[in-house]
Amino acid sequence: MTLYQTQNNMSWSISFIGKPENVAVALNKHSDTLEGQSKLEYINALPNIIGIVAENFGNQEQLIKVTASGHGYAVNGEQKQRQCSVNVEVFYSVLV
Repeated sequence: MTLYQTQNNMSWSISFIGKPENVAVALNKHSDTLEGQSKLEYINALPNIIGIVAENFGNQEQLIKVTASGHGYAVNGEQKQRQCSVNVEVFYSVLV
């Protein structure tokens, strides 16, 4: 009897620029565009990314750029490996 393993490899990436509150909305909406292993990885990382975005606020006009990506895989539904990278840059600028 031969057992076959099903391996799911997926990755995701995002890049948003805007006011922190608008970036948080865009991050939430992005999960609607994903499916399968990518969606699972993204929605698990999402609260942490939004938490980092929420730490960037101020009384001045400010914009942030968030870039993030992740990759992982599962074998027969069991999560085996994941990695996630997040970068947040703050710009005290006026978007024109």
